[in-house]
Amino acid sequence: MKRAAGLVLAALCGCTAPERGVEAFAADPAAAKAVIAACDAGRTRRDCETARRGLGEARRRDRLAAYARTAQGG
Repeated sequence: MKRAAGLVLAALCGCTAPERGVEAFAADPAAAKAVIAACDAGRTRRDCETARRGLGEARRRDRLAAYARTAQGG
C-alpha cells in the first residue's frame, strides 16, 4: 500500500511543471510577462508574485546596465 501511494505521488510530481524562482523569471522577462498576463486575466494563480518580482528584478538590472553605459560615456 505504501509503495502504491509513493508511485502515485511520484507520478503526480513528475507531471507538474517545476516552480520557477525570481531568478528564473528575471532571466526570462518574456516568460514573466506571459505569466503575469495570465494571472491578471484570472487564468492562473501559480507563480504570480514570483513572476512580478522576477520582472521587477529584470527591469532593475536593465536600468542599472543603462546607467553604467551612460556613466562610462557610451
